[in-house]
Amino acid sequence: MVRSMTGYGSAAYEGEEFSLRASVSSVNHRFLEIHVRLPEVLGAWEPIVRRKIQERFERGRIVFALDFIPMTPTWLTYELNRPLVMAYVTALRQIREEFGLSGEVDVNALLQVRDLVQPRPLAEIPPALAEKLEEVTESALRALAEMRATEGAHLRADLLGRLERIADHLRAIEREAAALPELYRQRLLERASEWARELSLDPARVAQEVLYFVNRADISEEITRLRGHLAQCRALLDAREAIGKRLDFLFQEMQREINTILAKAGNLALATEALAIKAEIEKLREQGHNVE
Repeated sequence: MVRSMTGYGSAAYEGEEFSLRASVSSVNHRFLEIHVRLPEVLGAWEPIVRRKIQERFERGRIVFALDFIPMTPTWLTYELNRPLVMAYVTALRQIREEFGLSGEVDVNALLQVRDLVQPRPLAEIPPALAEKLEEVTESALRALAEMRATEGAHLRADLLGRLERIADHLRAIEREAAALPELYRQRLLERASEWARELSLDPARVAQEVLYFVNRADISEEITRLRGHLAQCRALLDAREAIGKRLDFLFQEMQREINTILAKAGNLALATEALAIKAEIEKLREQGHNVE
């Protein structure tokens, strides 16, 4: 099944003691890159989130964020940053003594200092909270997976359509190419005959050179390989595992074959069909970057 690497999912829980809001988004990436943003108090939940993401997804830059809103004070405890308090108080006293100022250190002023008081991370997440964390995390990841699957279905339809158009152009190229060797042979033999009369060339040697040139201009092997790549792409689009990297490799090989065909193109009609295929392959590669 084709899956996109872009998507979004969210979930929430509203309770009497606390609320949870989870969101997760993903964009293209060559590998699986995970970013988890949790409140400090729930730092113990991060390894679980990472494991769940790794179990569901193989590629993409995934950002998971969770908000925890306690409704009662029992869920939060704070700890004092004592070294910061001591440093701040010492600095204020030095200022007072050095400049002859009056006044004492004010608690309200201390509370304005950033990170003076910090929430203490839960060493162990209580079962009631863990149960709801599990629910919202799973729901958000499931929503993301569903969106990626839906987008993947659209991608698959687009890729299959482009592969079919390439096949149509390839059949046209094959028809044009069938007549090219004889056309080359006739043209070169006519010119060679003129050169032979003027320069006393050996007709047998001229015929050998003509045959060599005609063989070099043959594109039957490129057509065969390109048709094989098309079949492989269609097969991959029905696979259940991640296929993005393999698709990208096949698209590169297809581009290599069509460039060779273009270099050998012997008439305008063939070159036009080859350029149409090249344009479709570029679109395939662009869309393929979004496939997991």
